[in-house]
Amino acid sequence: PAKGGKGKGKNAPSKGGWGAAASAWGAEWGCDVGWSDWHGGYSDGSYHGWNDVVAQSWSADACWGPAWWAEGDTSVSASAAWQGTTNGEASENSIAGSWAPSLSCTDEHTARLHFRKTYSVLSEVLEAHPAAFSEMGDFLDLGCAPGGFASRLLEERPTTRGFGVSMPAEKGGFPMLLSHERMQVQFSNLMDLESPEQLRCPSSVGVVLADAQDLGRRVRSAGGKGGAGGKGGRQAKSEAAGGQAEVGVRAACAVLGIWALTLQELFLGLNRLCERGSFIFRFGWRGRLKSEDKWYQDATHRLFAFIWLQFATVAQFKSEFSHQADTTFYLIAKGFKRELYNAAGLGDQLRISIQEIIKAEHARELPDRLEFLAEFATPEVCRQIDDLLESVARLKDIGQATRRHVEGKGKAGHEAAVFISPVPYNLTMVRLRERLEKFGKIAFMRRQMHPIGVGADAVVQFSQPSHAACALEAISTMRILGDNIFACRLSDMAGAAGNASQGVQKG
Repeated sequence: PAKGGKGKGKNAPSKGGWGAAASAWGAEWGCDVGWSDWHGGYSDGSYHGWNDVVAQSWSADACWGPAWWAEGDTSVSASAAWQGTTNGEASENSIAGSWAPSLSCTDEHTARLHFRKTYSVLSEVLEAHPAAFSEMGDFLDLGCAPGGFASRLLEERPTTRGFGVSMPAEKGGFPMLLSHERMQVQFSNLMDLESPEQLRCPSSVGVVLADAQDLGRRVRSAGGKGGAGGKGGRQAKSEAAGGQAEVGVRAACAVLGIWALTLQELFLGLNRLCERGSFIFRFGWRGRLKSEDKWYQDATHRLFAFIWLQFATVAQFKSEFSHQADTTFYLIAKGFKRELYNAAGLGDQLRISIQEIIKAEHARELPDRLEFLAEFATPEVCRQIDDLLESVARLKDIGQATRRHVEGKGKAGHEAAVFISPVPYNLTMVRLRERLEKFGKIAFMRRQMHPIGVGADAVVQFSQPSHAACALEAISTMRILGDNIFACRLSDMAGAAGNASQGVQKG
């Protein structure tokens, strides 16, 4: 499309080219009613593209007007704002409709689960730390798909505008499910943005949310895990040959990818954060303060000390529902000191450090790559950071104890087990686990080959009945294992359940 609609543009082919095409296609396309206007229009040597009666609505639609296209730019990147509207209208809190990219049942289900999870987490943050959003006018959401965070903030403030950045779904990112008239999404790899000026958002926002993931570790090649190589090694050459190397951070050392991504979020976000604004980002702490790897502890001290001195207050938040038993928590930094940050010239140092971390071949090199932050990590600041991390560790221990207690009650129950028959021949136990563990924790799996013919049955024991219910719905309704697959709870099989559970062998 060119400026002014979908009609004649600078990239249109020459008249001679269309004339030759018309004669070659005449016999075949002429009988097609849908293409008759195209062929007839070119027979006289002219062309008019979409300028037929039916297509006039495209150029008249305000949502395709000049505001949505950069001057003279017809590239895909110029259409970043398309996500924010559908036919010029958008509901207050809507999920993308029929115009959204086509997704498999599994991908759509995973995206919707992630949407609900992030929406719920931000609802908890809003309740626990309302002051963090007191300065919010516009907000920037880095790693925004599928849209749970943005949806909750747009719902909270009727006049707020949102700006997001997300990896395109076709390159391995989460699909963007949110469609909202006050939300504009830029589909880009965060790591490809070389400066904050490449962000399509205002120069000053009140809140920055940073919850991006290193998708190089999420997307897998046929031969195994995607992204970088082992814990301290280089990226696998086979992955680079397979095209997975362009997904995610592309760090030489896999475990440092998330560190480079977090610093990239800081580099981009702090440049756009207003004075007294808030920055919220996700972090992982295993809760082993005294036995933690020294490189991890030193790097955490330096990173957090940097945050500590750039903001008036810093607090931790750990979700009671989504992350109570894992290492994830959020750092809530309020009261940004923008003048102090700009005067210190820390943005340029962050940018250089990011590139050095990506090139580092071993995790133990990380503290050296953060040497410019060492001056902030004074003994007093490190003590305060340790107190914060210790509180995160205690919450995680409580969550894990609670989980063990809950799972211990339901582990032996048939109401938490799913019977599947037949298991497709090409679906190994490993692949079956990969497909079903998205819906809950799997305690164990058992498989029994059919005594006659080919195929097998399987019993998947989940830790909780609610997990089994989600998996059963996905198998029966969404057909994630294929068609003609029977599945039910063992508790619903009456006498057959006992025979199935006794006769199967461990897979």
